Amino acid sequence: MARFEYMSREACVCGIGLAAGARAVVRDFSWGPIRFVRCETCGSWCQSPQITPRSSAAWYDSEEYQGSIARRGSGYVNYLADEALRLAEARGRLARDMAPCLPARSARVLEIGCATGSVLAVLREAGHEVHGIDLSAAFAAAARQLHGLDVRVSDIASAPFEEDGFDLILMFGTVSNLTALPCALERVRRLLRPEGSVLLNYPDAAALVPRLYGTSFWMFAPSVNTFLTTAGLGQALRNAGLEELWHRTDRQRPSLGKLFNQARCGWALPLLDRLGLQSAPLPLSLPIPGVKLLRARVARGGG
Repeated sequence: MARFEYMSREACVCGIGLAAGARAVVRDFSWGPIRFVRCETCGSWCQSPQITPRSSAAWYDSEEYQGSIARRGSGYVNYLADEALRLAEARGRLARDMAPCLPARSARVLEIGCATGSVLAVLREAGHEVHGIDLSAAFAAAARQLHGLDVRVSDIASAPFEEDGFDLILMFGTVSNLTALPCALERVRRLLRPEGSVLLNYPDAAALVPRLYGTSFWMFAPSVNTFLTTAGLGQALRNAGLEELWHRTDRQRPSLGKLFNQARCGWALPLLDRLGLQSAPLPLSLPIPGVKLLRARVARGGG
């Protein structure tokens, strides 16, 4: 069985060092334990020690994370089974969230952590030039097979893109997972065109629902490098030369399987499976308590 490899981590994404006696949470997974330490300044939960980028890539590629017909994953019940639903959700997100961020002309868009490429496929249908990167070779292969997308297997730090090249950079379900978020945000700033922006979502560790769930909340997972608070992410954005334009509660349309899995109601999944409802979507997009959608741009006078 594969095992996690670890490396040290001394500071939170907000730039403040992690205190030796800070509150910690340890969760056990089949590949090894994951430990989170709470930043005493911004309240974000930081994976420390953090698993290495190589371990992260292996975890994303694994059935343990993605799930399959044969077994339920820790991150998803069966990621590929929900592709049609993700395409429908991406079309709704384009009209609701992304279109107001795009110029009237055909835009150049990059998605970091694009997985199977459902969002990029919808943007390409709308006439935009799309590029995607993901750490998972399995997801990149699925993006090619399902949608004909040339997704690069890369992190944002080493991806070979020219600066000032993108009108919009997307991070849906990604910003909390990045191993070196401060460096990633600095690269994002350099990749944006002067009038470009970044659109991202994240669960807020300071919101009511995560606080009610406590240490059983689904974000205490190997894929999560930092369980961010709004304060922590805001400071990381400012440190990178980015400024927030707005943030609001995110709207999503998850499958019933994903909803029950992340709500830690795994007992219901066999019943949903027997009824053929695991991949059934909610009837409409709903506001997700505790999950924020944020748009930012290069800070004026900075970058």
